[in-house]
Order: sequence, then C-alpha cells, then structure tokens
Amino acid sequence: MKIGYYRLISSFHDQNQVNHSLGPFLESIEKYLGEPLVPIHLGDAKDKSILPLIFIESGGVEEKFKRIYQQFPSPYLLLAGCLHNALPAALEIKEYLQRRGERVEILHGTEEWIANRLKLLRKVIEVKKDCHKYHVGVLGKPSDWLIASGADYNAIRKKLGIKIFDLPIEEMIRHIDQVKIDDIFSNVDIIPTGFDQPVIQKSLQIYQGLKNLVREYHFNAITVRCFDLLDFYKNTGCLALSLLNREGIVAGCEGDVPALISMIIAYLLTDQPVFMGNPACVDQEKNEMTIAHCTVPINMCESYHWDSHFESGMGIAIRGKVKEGPVTLFKIDGKVEKYFISEGELTKNLELPNLCRTQFQILLKEPVNNFLDRSIANHHILCRGWHRERIEAFLSMIL
Repeated sequence: MKIGYYRLISSFHDQNQVNHSLGPFLESIEKYLGEPLVPIHLGDAKDKSILPLIFIESGGVEEKFKRIYQQFPSPYLLLAGCLHNALPAALEIKEYLQRRGERVEILHGTEEWIANRLKLLRKVIEVKKDCHKYHVGVLGKPSDWLIASGADYNAIRKKLGIKIFDLPIEEMIRHIDQVKIDDIFSNVDIIPTGFDQPVIQKSLQIYQGLKNLVREYHFNAITVRCFDLLDFYKNTGCLALSLLNREGIVAGCEGDVPALISMIIAYLLTDQPVFMGNPACVDQEKNEMTIAHCTVPINMCESYHWDSHFESGMGIAIRGKVKEGPVTLFKIDGKVEKYFISEGELTKNLELPNLCRTQFQILLKEPVNNFLDRSIANHHILCRGWHRERIEAFLSMIL
C-alpha cells in the first residue's frame, strides 16, 4: 500500500512559496519512511491501494476541507507541519470531524515520529482489510465451563469483518475418521516420540482431519471443542492445533471464540504465532503471573518436548520453551466492546507438575492486580515482543 497525500492550501497563501518551504518537511518524512510519498488527486482518495493523507499546508483551509472530506475514507489522517498556521487549521478540522462521530488523527511532530506512525497506521489498516477475508469455523460448541466466553457473531462481523460459522462436532469427527492411515505419516514432517504407535497415529490423524476440514470449508481459523476428542479417541487436539498454527491456520482450544478472535488480531498485527493460555497464578508481591496450556505453536518455541495432556493424561501435548524477553498479553471480549492488554517480560519457562504443560512466568509492566480487575474471562493471548501501541492503534479504528 502506497502512502499518498492531497494538498490543502488557503487562497491567501502563495502556493509555490508554501510548497517550496514544505519540501524539506516531506523529504525528511520520506527519508525515515524509506519510500516516497505520492501526490494524489481527489479521485485517488478511495483507491484501496493508497493510504491517503490530507496534507494541511496552511491555515484558512477549513471551508475547503468541508467541501471535499467526504471523498476520503475514514479514518481521516491530517498531516500538518509547524509552518503557515497548519496545525491550528488541523485542530479545527479534527474537532469538526469528531463532532460528527468521525475517526480522525493529526499527524504532527518530528519527521521521524510521523514516519513511524505512518508505518504503524498502514499496518493496522492492512490488517483491518485482512480481517474481512477471514472465515472462522467453530467446531462444536464452546466447552461447558466457558460460561462468560460467548460471542456476538454479528458484532464481530460488523466491527471486524470476520465471518464465523458453526459446525457440529459430528462434522469434525467425520473428517477425522475419513483420514486414511497411509496419508497420516506422509503429510507431516514431525513425528512425536516416546508414545505408543496408536497414540501417535491418532494424534496425527486428528491433525490431518482438521486440516482437511479447513481446506474443504475454506477456513482461515478454527476453534475446537477439543475435550470431546477424549471421549471419541482417547486423545487430544494439542498436537494438531500446534501444527496448524505453525502453518498459519490460527487454531484455538475449547471452542473459545473471543480467544480465537484475539489470536487472529495478534497474529495479523505481529506476523508471528501466538499462544492461548490459562492464567494460572498471580503473585502480587513480585508482580508476576503464570500462564499455561497444553499446546503452543512449535515455531514460537526455542525448544520443546512431548508430554501427555495435563487433565487426562492422554494424547500428546507440548511442553514448549519460548525465548525469555518482551511479551504482550491481550484479550478482546466477544462483543468487541472492551479488551485487556499489558506488556511484560517472560522471565522463566516453568515445569510445575500440576499445571498444563507449557508454562510461562510473566513479569508485568503494570500492577498485576489490574489483570485480576480487568481481565476478559479465562483464556488470554500471549505474543512475543511489545505490541501495545500497535494493537491499540488497531482497536481504536474499530471500537
């Protein structure tokens, strides 16, 4: 996506003189951006391959803006420098738009800051478009214990563009049962060890069945009522979900739709796999929390080894170790109305005996009691790196 700008200048100013004086400002932004800014005409403003800026070159352009602004898409991005009373005009325009319920942002500051902000805004707008391409499958109903993790499919589609489809658990079972034994080992590059052959075979059969279902229904993401697999197969979906996430198919546990939507947002914004886990323990004195689950994308891990599923002792789970360092904890609710986010440090990969197999100890930047007060139900999402600014920039466009 190119970044374009439409010039707005008052008739009271000498256009050539103003353009000349603002040349260094644009050139400096381009230097930090690493690419040219493209002049555009009004007819280009809604071209989906362009991120359009309204370049407020001078004061006195407010009436001109009123006549043309509806030809631009929301959010309105107002670029303003420090010369020719451009910022006062931008502030007036911002208030005008906000009173009409429009989303607007003034891009003003150092050229480096503006360039970095433009990179971020371009990314979140691209992700917003990508969300409209997502078709999500809910395989079976949410697990019975997720009493506060429902989802408003219409609100999710309206605000994010993500389309959600329910499939009965029987459809998932049908796809798993249809997998031929000969296909199981020929289509995978990772074979778990330390388990009886039937256990390995069934875990990979579940993976292949889910992958076939995703392909048939053209899903980009799924969440699975995975504990039912224990009844059907005496096995789990932990390995299957890990491998699907590695392949870019966002896959979550327990039919938890809000957690899956959070995973999709974090995955698209960070371009990396994400972890869905249970917050298991909070330590107020150390400002730490522990988050754990029995599956983790293996391409998120520095190392991993195989284990059994914690609650049942069945199937193949993953005890993954992720590189210590910056992380972001995130969750959005099922109505897309509120969210929790906090940055922190992954300080230790734990191996406690009475928790799900992959366990992370997190030192939060903010008081850990904020998590207890403002968390969104059980499951939360963890991704590597500090991404609060990026996630909140995205959410500001939809909430």
